[in-house]
Amino acid sequence: MAFTGAATVVQVADDVVRITGLSLAGAAAGTIGLSTSTGSPGVALPAAFQPAPYVGPNGQAVALQDAVEIDVRNAATGIATPVPIAVVKTGTTPLDFLITITNLTGSTLSPALEIYVKFHT
Repeated sequence: MAFTGAATVVQVADDVVRITGLSLAGAAAGTIGLSTSTGSPGVALPAAFQPAPYVGPNGQAVALQDAVEIDVRNAATGIATPVPIAVVKTGTTPLDFLITITNLTGSTLSPALEIYVKFHT
């Protein structure tokens, strides 16, 4: 099962995208990919959002998995029991990079989620 709801994707800065309007059923996982993804992510990020492997001052490349930060927050108020969420980043290029967000409960629907995808240059 994937995300439920309709994603609202807003690029709030060159290096930050905010996604709202989504929840996850119990034990469900949703995926987010770059606009160039060759897979089929549930949510595609805007084409203007272009994280790339960073090359540090020592010439060492920093992989996308290390340079991209994911922040998932409960967007609803009055939540009695928070739902644990796991985030896994896979892939090493803009073509195969994928963010998977999983609801770790067996049957509890997550509250509405507020997701920030950031990359560090």
